[in-house]
Amino acid sequence: MKLLSGLVGEITSAVSTLSVSSKEKKQIEANLLAAIARQEEALHQSRAAIVTTEAQGNWLQRSWRPIIMLVFATIVLAGTFLDLPILADTSRFWDLLEIGIGGYVIGRSAEKITGRLKGGRS
Repeated sequence: MKLLSGLVGEITSAVSTLSVSSKEKKQIEANLLAAIARQEEALHQSRAAIVTTEAQGNWLQRSWRPIIMLVFATIVLAGTFLDLPILADTSRFWDLLEIGIGGYVIGRSAEKITGRLKGGRS
C-alpha cells in the first residue's frame, strides 16, 4: 500500500508539470489512477488464483494417508506368510500402526466435518 501511495504522488506531480489545461490534467490523472486500480485488481486476482491452486494440492498431498495405510496393510499381510522381525510382539510397529489408524480415521472425519460446515461435500 505504501508503494501505491508513493506512485499516486509521483503521478500527481508528473501530471502537474504538463503544459495543458487544468481540466485535461485532472482527466489524465484520473485515467492513470483508474489504470493503476485495474492493474492492482488484476494483481490481487492473480495472487488469489495462486493461493487457490496451492491450496488444492497435488495427488500425493491428497493421497499420503491411504498410501501409508496400504503399506502397513501390506506389511501385516506379508507377516502372515513370512517371519518378519518388525511384526514381533515387542516391536514398536504395532504402536505406529495404532497411531496411524487413529490419525487416519480422526483426520478423515475432521476433513468431512469441515467440508460439510463449509457447505461442500467430502
